[in-house]
Amino acid sequence: MNCKKVKKNLAGYLEKNLTKNMEEELENHFESCPACSHLLEEFSQLWEALEHREKIQPSPYFWTRLKQRVVGYEEGRKPVWGWLGGLVDWARPAVAVAVLLICVFLGYSLGNFPQTVNGQTTSQVDERTLALQEFFDSHYLNPLNNLPTGSIEATYLEMISGE
Repeated sequence: MNCKKVKKNLAGYLEKNLTKNMEEELENHFESCPACSHLLEEFSQLWEALEHREKIQPSPYFWTRLKQRVVGYEEGRKPVWGWLGGLVDWARPAVAVAVLLICVFLGYSLGNFPQTVNGQTTSQVDERTLALQEFFDSHYLNPLNNLPTGSIEATYLEMISGE
């Protein structure tokens, strides 16, 4: 047994809530470890001092007042959507629909906005992309046109060229 496990089970040992086997392991460890046996002595003294101490009884209305305070605290809490809390029930769906329509309108407007890349509109960029694609196809894929039909290479070429 290690010291960490002893510290974890020390309260149970002092209260006699452990199995006989565990108690024997702890006692063997206390005999071999001076630090843990010193800790046991300190805790035993503390336990004795706490047992002889007068137990404090709460006032007769303690639990009633505590419950009232908890209820008062819970009633005083604001909902997460505090600004929506005051809206009438029928107004919430109307506000949600209005927000949705505004978002759709903004999305549509931004989608139709002409985009530019380095001062060129996207249609000009698309033309350059097509020209580069044609150049690539003519220089790199055309030599592969003479592949035997049904070969793996021909199948791959068909897949990437879309034919």
